[in-house]
Amino acid sequence: MERVTAPIARRIALAVIAMHAILLPALLYGLYAVVSNSLTEIFIHHVRTLSRNLAVELELGDSLDSPKRLADVLDLAILNGDGIYAELLDDGQSVRSDLNSAGLQWPGRQDYQFTFDDQPAYFIELPIVRSGHAASFRLGFDKRPTLAQIQATKKRICLVLLIYLTIALAVAVRFGFGLARPVIQLQRSARRIASGDYAQSLRLNTGFRELHDLGRDLENMRSALVSVNDQLLREIRDKEAAEDQRAHLEVRLQHRQRLETVGTLAGGVAHEFNNMLLPIVLYTEAALADTGTRADVRGDLREVLASAFRAKEVVEKILRFSSVAGMPELMWIPLEPSVHEALRLFAALVPPTVVVRTRLDSCGRRVRADAGLVIQMIMNLCTNGYQSMDGADGVLTVGLRDEHRSEADGRGLPVGDYVVLTVTDTGQGMDTPTLERIFEPFFTTREVGRGTGLGLSVVHGIAESFGASIFVDSQRGQGTTMQVYFPAEPVAVTRTMELHHD
Repeated sequence: MERVTAPIARRIALAVIAMHAILLPALLYGLYAVVSNSLTEIFIHHVRTLSRNLAVELELGDSLDSPKRLADVLDLAILNGDGIYAELLDDGQSVRSDLNSAGLQWPGRQDYQFTFDDQPAYFIELPIVRSGHAASFRLGFDKRPTLAQIQATKKRICLVLLIYLTIALAVAVRFGFGLARPVIQLQRSARRIASGDYAQSLRLNTGFRELHDLGRDLENMRSALVSVNDQLLREIRDKEAAEDQRAHLEVRLQHRQRLETVGTLAGGVAHEFNNMLLPIVLYTEAALADTGTRADVRGDLREVLASAFRAKEVVEKILRFSSVAGMPELMWIPLEPSVHEALRLFAALVPPTVVVRTRLDSCGRRVRADAGLVIQMIMNLCTNGYQSMDGADGVLTVGLRDEHRSEADGRGLPVGDYVVLTVTDTGQGMDTPTLERIFEPFFTTREVGRGTGLGLSVVHGIAESFGASIFVDSQRGQGTTMQVYFPAEPVAVTRTMELHHD
């Protein structure tokens, strides 16, 4: 083991040393420059800010006219911020602070840059603009604390880099020895693969001798596995394609069977409705011919005749929808007028124990649908809602709102804009097994003779023809909420609609 691992560890250690021999001097020089520039910029900013503030004090205050006040300002320059020299030159007369460092004189010029020479002070001169005075304000600041701070920081940087280099070398050596052990294990595993143990699959490409031997062993194994692996991949792809096709065909078959079942029943019921509507229309027309000039009676009969024709039109549309060969003609329409019409028709069916409320918050976005089938859908949903109350007092709420979905959810609803129709009742609610079957044709929880099990399956078929999605939220004893998500028109159309309630 030692003979194998030593070359790897030594190579890694030498590579780390060579890399740091190049990078550390550059890093050290860069850090020195950053520290020096930062500290000197802080120093210059500090002294210039302080100097400017004192100059403003001299310009705006009365210090130039008061020797005592002027002395206080000069002393303040010494006491605040490492000042060691303060002088005011006004009309050729010089006034200096008593706190100036001994032996320190104005060098004849101000410093624009921070220098690292033996000069202990950084000098700055500012003109004082004041009426009746031609003055300049001279200040000197001690550079030695900043220089000492720079030197101390450089020493700390050297210490940190030295510790870093020591740790890097230790980690490199430890990594080299740690690398050798798994390499030997990988080599043995590769040879087991070549001997027939296909549960392990490894391939390494490296310049080290040990890893090169491992790669060669894996290459010996590769030729025996390639053909088997390719065959397995082809079989998996064929199986996945067959499964996808089968699932797609199953969905299409179920959908077609549901439409055919609903269509058969709806067609029979619709024909019966037509047979019942025919005498209503004929007798109403005959009654109209016999009423003479009685306007009130003729108005009632015309309303009966109009309702009969509307019912006949709805039946015909259900027949067209339920037929596999015929689909409704869809148009971009707003839903709110259809909601009002459906509620107007539903008002004649709802018992007095049920209160109907509306919450129409939609801004009028249009959906692709058929108005007659929308009315039929709402009528069926409302009928299902009030029937679930089973004669008890309750509230039926019909809502309409706009909703934007920015991300897909677990229900499979795509991202986009929707107009959502909701019908909420305070009825008995449903348990989970019932929820799973409510859209099946002929399924009903009502007694024999009181329900056909067709209403919600027709609603589901109408929604599918519109490209809409239905979601049901219900719990036993807590009522039910039906939500129909209609995809909204891509571009919103602003329009004004006047809705009249009968």
